[in-house]
Amino acid sequence: MSLAKRFVEHPQREAGGSLAQERFDYQALWGLALIFSNHEKGEDYAIAFEFHDDVVLLDSAEAPASVRFYQVKTKDKGHWTLADLFRRPALKRGQKEEDRPHSFMGKLFSNYVAFPDDTAALSFVSNVPLGFAGANQNIAFKDCSSGTFAKFLNRLQTEHVSATKNQASLMQFIKADLSLHDASTHAKGKLNNFIVKAHGEIPYNLDGLFRAVIEDCRTRSKYTGEIKTFEDLIRYKAICRADVDKWLAAVGAQGRFPEWNEIAADLTYDTMKKMRLRAEWMKYRAKVLDVGDEGIRSVRRDIRSALAPIGDSALLLTNIADTVLAQVKSAAARHLSPCTDDRLLVMILYEVLQYGETGELQSSDQKPSDQAT
Repeated sequence: MSLAKRFVEHPQREAGGSLAQERFDYQALWGLALIFSNHEKGEDYAIAFEFHDDVVLLDSAEAPASVRFYQVKTKDKGHWTLADLFRRPALKRGQKEEDRPHSFMGKLFSNYVAFPDDTAALSFVSNVPLGFAGANQNIAFKDCSSGTFAKFLNRLQTEHVSATKNQASLMQFIKADLSLHDASTHAKGKLNNFIVKAHGEIPYNLDGLFRAVIEDCRTRSKYTGEIKTFEDLIRYKAICRADVDKWLAAVGAQGRFPEWNEIAADLTYDTMKKMRLRAEWMKYRAKVLDVGDEGIRSVRRDIRSALAPIGDSALLLTNIADTVLAQVKSAAARHLSPCTDDRLLVMILYEVLQYGETGELQSSDQKPSDQAT
């Protein structure tokens, strides 16, 4: 049976309760950083949230052969000790030892027990350091002192009797480079670096893009519907290369946002109206990628619907803009404030130019939550 099929069909551990929102977001933000680093390698991947563990990395979105498990835990201060890593809840009255919940390390190793032939790594990720690791905070536990690793293995074997030294060698610690209380700022910086590497220094809406991609990750994390197939897992719980390519394409499209003088030559409005439209055009280029602005999204949908019947007509640009304006103005007033003719005309011109670039009306502003319903 393939890893894809076994990965979906194997029962998950019982969830350990809801996380505080800050810590929940931290997991999503760290997963986002993992997405960036894997995308740059040029290989296929799928990163799933809250499925078997906090974050999992599959080596393919279609036919995976290996998986890496990441347990992401945070602390306000201090460091991790062996006692912290292996701390377990006390036995309740009448509870059998075999029913006692696992420690962090015990839970992490449970992934290997479930997928022994497919597990490439078992990683414990945290914002605070490992107290016994020294200067190297990205370290396999086997590479700590021999005495420490012996204690580590002994404690692991109290929870998983059959665990061997070679199996425990898959376990490692990763010191996250995102702070707990300012993780969004750091993740946004990583996103900007990622975009610059892909496209160079181009104008785009960083805040709008960040809201879109982090909401994409959060949507995957929060999805609690039934996962019946591997395709369901990829669609509802994972981010893969194709998703990130769409993010990059959206930014690239915004980076190619035409200069106003390229548009003005095709418009027959008077000079003062063109000046007003130019000012609105400069404002709009900073907002068009803001997927979180539902008002703009709604008006864009209406504009595209109105453009569809006349997209291939011989009308001049000014006539197209005026025709669509008359159709969408009333509905747009319910979503935009202010809702001036000049603002709407600029939005219409943008959608016309999007049509001209691709030959079809775009729908790239659909939110991840729309796709998952």
